[in-house]
Amino acid sequence: MNLSTHYYILSLSSEISRLYEGFRDELIDIQNTAFPFYSKTNGASRTGIAHAGSSAPTTGSDLSEKQLFDFLTQTDQHFAQYFAQDPLGLMLVGQSDDLDIFLTLTRHRDVMIGMIRGSFSDTTPYDLGKIVWPVVKGAISRGTGNALRSLAAADILRNVISGIDAVWLSADSHPGSTLYVEDDYHMKTSEPGMHNTHAFANSLPLREIFNDVVDIIIERILRTGGAVVFMDNDSLIGRERIAMLLRT
Repeated sequence: MNLSTHYYILSLSSEISRLYEGFRDELIDIQNTAFPFYSKTNGASRTGIAHAGSSAPTTGSDLSEKQLFDFLTQTDQHFAQYFAQDPLGLMLVGQSDDLDIFLTLTRHRDVMIGMIRGSFSDTTPYDLGKIVWPVVKGAISRGTGNALRSLAAADILRNVISGIDAVWLSADSHPGSTLYVEDDYHMKTSEPGMHNTHAFANSLPLREIFNDVVDIIIERILRTGGAVVFMDNDSLIGRERIAMLLRT
């Protein structure tokens, strides 16, 4: 699994499954024919399951063990449609019992980033992003050691580059390097004051032109076997908020 700042979040409960697409701590609530996916057949539901032989609405609390297993299996099948089109890492959130059952049946365990146990069915995308992103960020940054000490040592060896322009130009040519970036640092290609705005736009695939250049750099570093360390805001001001320790 390739870790990335772009990932999926699947929120599970016995009543409803929701799918989100995450970009750092910002989430998009996916709403279409597949999600949200309900386990009850009421006026708000687009799809679901009901008690055999009964036309009455089925609530999550009324589900038998088999019905819950079937519902979560169908949830995994719905998610598979998205994963096939855009294979990204997956975060799971939900009640412990629902997560435990889902883990026994899912075909996507090998792409799981982590999971958070609790009730999140009514949590807003904004709040859920703040809860989930630290776990994803921790998975990306694990094993990176003392960041500021490593950068100081690299300065002596002239083995570090700083600033968005220099890092962008070197991101693909130094595989295995370590990127240090402030947690809330973003840079759009169209942002006023960016030194090489046109150079960025000309060298980017069309679909990436309006994306966050910092996130694109992060993904390229990770794809080439490098590591990413998310730093406290203002800790890299003297390095223009982003730096890369080159692999020797």
